[in-house]
Amino acid sequence: MTPEEIAPPQESWEQHLKALGDRELAELAKDYNWLDEEARAQDQGKEYHRRREAVIAECRRRGMKRDA
Repeated sequence: MTPEEIAPPQESWEQHLKALGDRELAELAKDYNWLDEEARAQDQGKEYHRRREAVIAECRRRGMKRDA
């Protein structure tokens, strides 16, 4: 995801994730630090955590491994 990209509205985040290709989702997962310890993300806000959990859920739904 490039810095100029804007995240979709909250209500369509899960649909947005489902529409992404595996490669895009893997990159987004890296951006959201889902491979790191939860403690590293504690400084982020509530919306960050909601989106992060949605990214993790979509990766799991697709059967993607954590090292993808």
